[in-house]
Amino acid sequence: MKHAGFWRQVFAVLIDQLIIILPSMIISGIYYYAAAAQGVDPVTAGSNADLLVLGLVIALSIAYYVYLNGRYGVTLGRHLLKLKLTRDDEPNRDGIGYGRAAVRVLLFALAGGFVSAAAISSVPVVAAVLIDAASGATILWLLIDTRRRTLEDTIMGTVMVYNPQGKFPDFDPDKLPLAKVRLYAFTALVVLNAIASVYSALNR
Repeated sequence: MKHAGFWRQVFAVLIDQLIIILPSMIISGIYYYAAAAQGVDPVTAGSNADLLVLGLVIALSIAYYVYLNGRYGVTLGRHLLKLKLTRDDEPNRDGIGYGRAAVRVLLFALAGGFVSAAAISSVPVVAAVLIDAASGATILWLLIDTRRRTLEDTIMGTVMVYNPQGKFPDFDPDKLPLAKVRLYAFTALVVLNAIASVYSALNR
């Protein structure tokens, strides 16, 4: 069993986060402009929009990661990069179980979340700095662990492996031009991350 490399894991997580964050930002933007059109104070509307983004990201992350990790061990980002999350004690099992997946996503949110707390104006500055500083812990652990596990994987007894033949049940990857999908997904990731950074800076 080959352990997943650092960059494959990072890009898989970024793709998954994009899948979660992008619709949350779109919905929040729609809310902001609708509220502004109805005469709501722009500062209040902006603060509410920030909280809406945070709430949607949390809710979607729980649904997305708990279900896919619990049942398959494969997310959309991991599928594109041919990775699978397995349990140390049951490496051939599909999925890590919903309970374990729920605790893992909680640890991910605390130690490795990719939403910058500093970009949310309603979060106190000191708390935001501490939260964002803690978010580097899982990446640091991924760099120093010999099996390329994140901090949450080490705690939960799970490990990411390279899975070249992996696929979702009843899903045929040969029907998709995967090379182009990866290229387009990475390009979109770069562009949308830049847009998200500008958005956060302008609305801080």
